[in-house]
Amino acid sequence: MALTKRWAGKAYGTNIGNVFLKLEGEDRALTGTLRMNEPGGVVAVYAVQGSFEAPTLTLTGQSQVQVEGLEFGDLTATGSMNAKGEIHGDWESTIGTAGTFVLFPHMGGEQPDDGPITDEFHVARHNFGVIEVDREQIIDIAENIRRDFPQVVVTVVAGTEQAHYLDDFKKLQFTVDKAEILKIFARKPDDKGADQIISIEFGPHVNTAVTQGANRAWVLGQLETLKHDLKQYERHYITNFKRWGLSINQLLLLGAVVLLPSFSSLLDRAIFMGAGLALIVGVNWLHSRYLPFAAIHLREKKKGFFKRFGPSAASWVLGIVAAVAATLVGAYLQGWLEIHAQPEQLPAIEATPNP
Repeated sequence: MALTKRWAGKAYGTNIGNVFLKLEGEDRALTGTLRMNEPGGVVAVYAVQGSFEAPTLTLTGQSQVQVEGLEFGDLTATGSMNAKGEIHGDWESTIGTAGTFVLFPHMGGEQPDDGPITDEFHVARHNFGVIEVDREQIIDIAENIRRDFPQVVVTVVAGTEQAHYLDDFKKLQFTVDKAEILKIFARKPDDKGADQIISIEFGPHVNTAVTQGANRAWVLGQLETLKHDLKQYERHYITNFKRWGLSINQLLLLGAVVLLPSFSSLLDRAIFMGAGLALIVGVNWLHSRYLPFAAIHLREKKKGFFKRFGPSAASWVLGIVAAVAATLVGAYLQGWLEIHAQPEQLPAIEATPNP
């Protein structure tokens, strides 16, 4: 999808003011007009040319106004688009002025005149369990969002952070198989001029969907839609089985606390608690190493029964083994389980008759 053509924002540095940028043409050959209103009523107008190669916007500009006593140099600005679709960057001029800027996309109509933008916003959030998605599924998720939003930005973190419009993301051929973090962001103004926002993030520590807007019914309804669409990508690991609100770590710890008073000595209690903590740490390490909280494939993942259900099955087997190991340690310390060492066999000595 082509770069949004209307932007508004702020410039900072040696000159501070409100900025409005209007562009025309293809991404590789952009032209347009940039206006900056500085305090005191001076409006600087620049004819700009440049290009956008996601996520970088580069512009050069020449002043179109003359004000007695003021000098306007040629302008150069370079910025990068983030996951929210904003462009942040640096600007400088040939007369030595410089600073930073931020631009926000304006994709809808102008703010209506029948009332002010509401100052009340509603935010709804849902946290998912373990998530696994591949390239085609990422595109499906973003396409579903784009039915209601004109622009969708997909960001992946795979060594570096890359933000792309959905159409550009679909054309990419990644050199790595997996990403660490995936973000999908969309924003549009509602009929009152307030922003409606959808944000999805999958990563090593959190898998969440967030909706925000001035209309409470829209916020809650949109979140329910996201929950329904994304539920199919959840994987049920034993470390986070939400149906009962418990995990294997909590069960192991609860079992240790319940059984501690039954041990006769402080040493037995310490051994049992140490074994339980070691099992918890081991289960978590194995999950983080081989069964990540978010598996984000940048290529199409292999199909098959084992690929789909194997990680969940391995997680449950690992949890069951840990629970059995904790039970055996407790039984041994209680004296319910006896382990007899095999006596060492001594070599037979034949008697030598006396001469």
